[in-house]
Amino acid sequence: MNFFRGESWIDLEHVRREAPRWCLQTAGTRIHGTTRQRPLAVFENIEREQLLPLTRERFDPPTWATCKVHPDHHISFAKALYSVPTRYIRQQVWVRADSGLVRVYANGSLIKTHPRQEPGGRATDYDDYPAELTPYALRDPTRIIRQATELSPDIGRFMEQLLSGTLPWTKIRQAQKLLRLTKKYGEHRVASACRRALAFELINVRRVESIIIQDLDQLELPIDHDTAVIPAEPRFGRSAHSFSHIPTPRSPGS
Repeated sequence: MNFFRGESWIDLEHVRREAPRWCLQTAGTRIHGTTRQRPLAVFENIEREQLLPLTRERFDPPTWATCKVHPDHHISFAKALYSVPTRYIRQQVWVRADSGLVRVYANGSLIKTHPRQEPGGRATDYDDYPAELTPYALRDPTRIIRQATELSPDIGRFMEQLLSGTLPWTKIRQAQKLLRLTKKYGEHRVASACRRALAFELINVRRVESIIIQDLDQLELPIDHDTAVIPAEPRFGRSAHSFSHIPTPRSPGS
């Protein structure tokens, strides 16, 4: 269009500033080649009053991407995980995401729909797993816990907490990352970080690595490692009943 022809732009914000100016001051005021009228004047005098309010929701522009289905039945899209059925493992799929839903397509057909997750979130439909996977999935965490315990009792205790619950295979990625940290930072530092994370009930592998990066694993815990740290009473905390009083009405002029 004429607005872009022969122009140069600094950035997207520059384009956004100039577009309304061009529409109102240039294109809107010159004589139209067909109607022989000024478009801005026609809009203000005739067309504006004919406009009706929008009665439907605004269009939600989608984002498209290709993703690979990993062996754990999940794809990674916008830093969140979404499950798909077993038969699509290791295949490339198309993902269409808007503000509310994530739709997954394979060979032009819709195969899965999930609610949109925040970065770091996970949407798992356990019907995507085959029935025969359950016994294997329950054995695999046991093997990983045993492997972690062989490295260090503290790493084993953290791994056991991480993989506790009825669906431990949903944390397998974190468990594998924890084992990789021992090769990156050494078993001793990871064990110290796990001991500190357990004391503060931080059952998250990213927090363990953060402890190592900040050298907090080098600090001694002030308590026995089997005891959780009890947070201090908030300095400016107020009891719940302090918010339930009914204020006394003030008289006029007071």
